[in-house]
Amino acid sequence: MRKSDNINTMEFRKERMASLIKDIASSFLKLKGGSGVLISATRVGISRDFKNVTVFVSVFPEDKESDVINALKNKNWELKNYTKKQLKMKFLPQFKFEIDKEEKARQRMEKILNEEE
Repeated sequence: MRKSDNINTMEFRKERMASLIKDIASSFLKLKGGSGVLISATRVGISRDFKNVTVFVSVFPEDKESDVINALKNKNWELKNYTKKQLKMKFLPQFKFEIDKEEKARQRMEKILNEEE
């Protein structure tokens, strides 16, 4: 096996894992999300060693972001247990939640472009 094949296999595995964890996190957020607040998992970042996962979220209304992030920080363990039931892995990663600043920037850019039309 060539080195490039190994890199491609690892990237494929990482992308597949990110997709699965994003789906699981989205399902978890639907179950555990607060009332009157919309929380969406927008993307997932996975460390090279697969030991740490960052779930990036968007929150509506935006003024609830800090409250939601603080609440989600207390649910990291719940997400890990929820993931354990959904995904068969030898070692589960550590989870953390962050606001998706890239998504917010994209939304701002989209709004600016729509205003110009």
